[in-house]
Amino acid sequence: MRTKSFFYLSLLIAAGMFQSCKKGAAASNQTGLKASSLKLNSTTSNADLIAYKNSQHHLFLGFLVGDGNDPVASYNPANAPDSADFLEFFAGRDTVKADWRTAQAKGTRIVVCHFLSDAYFDGSSKDPATQVPGYVNPPGFNQTTPTSTSTYDHWARDMYAQHITNDQLDGIDLDIESGTLGGQVPTTTQAASLLVSVAKYFGPNCTQCTVPSGAKKPLFFYDTDGTGGGSSAAMYGNHKSNYDYVVFQSYTTGSHAWSGTGTASFPALVNTYGLDKLIFLVNGDSFKYPNGSEDQTGGDAKATSDLYSYANWVKSNNGVGVGVYRMSRDYNHVPPFAVSRKAIQLMNPSGN
Repeated sequence: MRTKSFFYLSLLIAAGMFQSCKKGAAASNQTGLKASSLKLNSTTSNADLIAYKNSQHHLFLGFLVGDGNDPVASYNPANAPDSADFLEFFAGRDTVKADWRTAQAKGTRIVVCHFLSDAYFDGSSKDPATQVPGYVNPPGFNQTTPTSTSTYDHWARDMYAQHITNDQLDGIDLDIESGTLGGQVPTTTQAASLLVSVAKYFGPNCTQCTVPSGAKKPLFFYDTDGTGGGSSAAMYGNHKSNYDYVVFQSYTTGSHAWSGTGTASFPALVNTYGLDKLIFLVNGDSFKYPNGSEDQTGGDAKATSDLYSYANWVKSNNGVGVGVYRMSRDYNHVPPFAVSRKAIQLMNPSGN
């Protein structure tokens, strides 16, 4: 399932070029960015890749979608660009854990996406603590009569046990977009309570997370197409410090297009979410299929142009980074992942 090494994006990093940085490129206090020299046909040690990812640079996030619409190799984490900071499992995944470890050995962190409706709400029957006779919580977790808060805590704890303890992945992404509230996610108040519970186990303020010496806390991404006000204030604004990054779905192509007009609309998003948090996504659904066809005529060119425009905006405005939903479809370009690789280069040019 793994492609040959010449498909990888390698990074040639000069020793001592970078200064340590906890969160990548932030809004106002980072100047004089230094970055790697990017080459397609050379190899770079994992130690140098890790040094790059721990350095001060603009970040890149790629979603891997394993729904059968693209080659199996496209959503294998081991085949992703070496310089991707984050990979995200969505709608199916590569199941070979050795592939996950190959990506992680390069300093790439892997998170798992969930919809809020996946969670347990108000004593939901999905909560093992409410439906399994004799269910016993793990040591250190106090059994209580299920309430909205304790049930949310159960889900957060179970996700931590699954993704961090068992699978040894690196974090969680909660998808909070149009249509989220209602049905199984009744109100903004309840959704906000869930997010507070998740923050106990994931993100910069986690208190129930176990972090080995030298390791990083599990990531917590707030993933949204919300442009501000209303539920955004309750779920994001009141708890901003709980999230590592806001993954904003700034799609100008596809069936789930954002109402904005590209980078001209970014200042309003910065006002809502803060420049130090925002990662801007394009919609990789619009990239070409292996046979060269497109869902929307011209979609490939538009998504590509948007990503390059976003990368240049991030670099010019000292933002955090960019990403691609369904980056896995970029595998169909020649060479594989060519668009994602170029976006990384635009944000982090050699010698800048």
